[in-house]
Amino acid sequence: MHKILLIPGLGDQSLHLRFITKQWKKFGLDVIVCPVGWRDGEAFTLKLNRLLKLVDGFTKDGHTVSLIGNSAGGSAVLNVFAARKNAIYRVVNICGRLRTGTTKGFQSFENRTHTSIAFAQSITMLEEAEKTFTAKDRAKIMTIRPLFDELVPDDTLLIQGATNVQIPILFHSSGILSALTLFSNQVISFLVS
Repeated sequence: MHKILLIPGLGDQSLHLRFITKQWKKFGLDVIVCPVGWRDGEAFTLKLNRLLKLVDGFTKDGHTVSLIGNSAGGSAVLNVFAARKNAIYRVVNICGRLRTGTTKGFQSFENRTHTSIAFAQSITMLEEAEKTFTAKDRAKIMTIRPLFDELVPDDTLLIQGATNVQIPILFHSSGILSALTLFSNQVISFLVS
């Protein structure tokens, strides 16, 4: 079965993510929610290494592996992808900041990452890793964003050459929930194509 590792955002919510993706099994997708402990003070490299071990275990067993990251999980899954490009089938970033950006104030990198050093490290690591993405790599990536995200500026989550989708929803949390429910057909179609 196609294994989907779903990395939640800063709140590490997993119960509702398991519930809303449970029906994806009928499409051959086994969603495994992997909270990483964003606010536990641990360095991102340790979290990344655990995720890489999961990917390695599943690929060793012959499974197809794809990744979904919500919010802070977006940069995490793209860092996993950067380290295992040949092992990962598809990657989906839902409302996730992928670079520091230039926005000041409430949406600034400093303001949005001040509660999680691991999140800040994940973003800065990805900024370097993204430079290595080829056109073939970028074709494996989908980004999803709402019409307006009060937390994540558009210029910090788009990937040039990827499938960049904007859904007709307002706000960060609503965008994540809608991408996994109302607009899940776009995500599922991308994962199974």
